[in-house]
Amino acid sequence: MLTNEQQMQFTRLWTEAQPVVSQYVDSLISDSWMARDIVQNTSVALLLKFEQYDATRPFIAWAMGVAKFEILGSRRDTARNRIICDPDLLDQYTTAWAEISPQLGDEALALRQCVGKLETKQQEMLRLRYVEDLNSDKIASQLGRTSTSIRTTLHRIRLALRRCIEGQLPSKGAI
Repeated sequence: MLTNEQQMQFTRLWTEAQPVVSQYVDSLISDSWMARDIVQNTSVALLLKFEQYDATRPFIAWAMGVAKFEILGSRRDTARNRIICDPDLLDQYTTAWAEISPQLGDEALALRQCVGKLETKQQEMLRLRYVEDLNSDKIASQLGRTSTSIRTTLHRIRLALRRCIEGQLPSKGAI
């Protein structure tokens, strides 16, 4: 059983690592519900094994290693899983993801800030497209516009977001 201090330490570390682990899992698992389950299972496994965590090593790398095993377990348990790679490739991918994750966190923060600067109608259109996963025809029917105008507007919004993000990350270069 973890002490209160260990529980607080785990909570702080997992709060920081969870977005990175989620992005990693989402990049490999096409089924969003399965990806959420894997992230949740990873969180539980990390909590149960937290007493074994070596604090001299980065928590994110440890968490991603646990997530990798959760992905492999899910792959083994579910024949319909769309991961098309072997374990060696998954090891390489995990290592590479751990290296680029700090930059992705900065970019995700910049994206959230840039989306927050958009007009409410633009934010709603992004929500319909990327959260609700609606195509341009369905968005057009909901908003009383043509699908061509929706595609054009979404393209312009994406360009504006890209410029905004690049402006916030000048030392990182283009995305």
